[in-house]
Amino acid sequence: MERVEEYLEAIYDIQEKKKKVVKTNDLAKRLGVKPSSVTEMLMKLSEKGFVEYQPYYGVVLTDAGLGVAKRIKKFHKIFETFFTDFLGLSKEESHRLSCELEHHVTDEVAERICRVISSSECMACNECDRSFYLLKNAPDGSHEIVVAPLIIKKLGFLPGKVLQKIGDDVFLDGEGFSFKDEISTKIVVRSLD
Repeated sequence: MERVEEYLEAIYDIQEKKKKVVKTNDLAKRLGVKPSSVTEMLMKLSEKGFVEYQPYYGVVLTDAGLGVAKRIKKFHKIFETFFTDFLGLSKEESHRLSCELEHHVTDEVAERICRVISSSECMACNECDRSFYLLKNAPDGSHEIVVAPLIIKKLGFLPGKVLQKIGDDVFLDGEGFSFKDEISTKIVVRSLD
């Protein structure tokens, strides 16, 4: 299925960029394969109902193909956001890893990762559970820590622990803390109020 998804994603990207029927040669260049291989795959995709293909004219996605392509693009965006914003990986490494993982993830796994990044303005996460916040954006009240950077785990900020937020101040085990944005945007909490 991975190869099918790669083709559908490539067709989607070209279709969106050029706003026209996708040509076999454009797909071959994009995917780094021979035009004859593209033609063979397009016939298979057509049989499965993912594309409408006419030899010598080109290909467009059907509603089914568009659905698969958009799903893969969403997963890619979720992983890329997670890798860059939460793990601090380079954009290049994040993109490479996202390209690999987008084909092997379930909706449930994507949703869980989306929950972690739900307050980080991830455009792919419109349907996420909004009881999860970045600490910086969390409302005042009690919150359970879901994710915390290693640097503050030494201070006791561990997943499962409950903290209180009042304005910019955070209280954990009776001790008060103030974090800069670079830390408070890496701590994910779940509201308990």
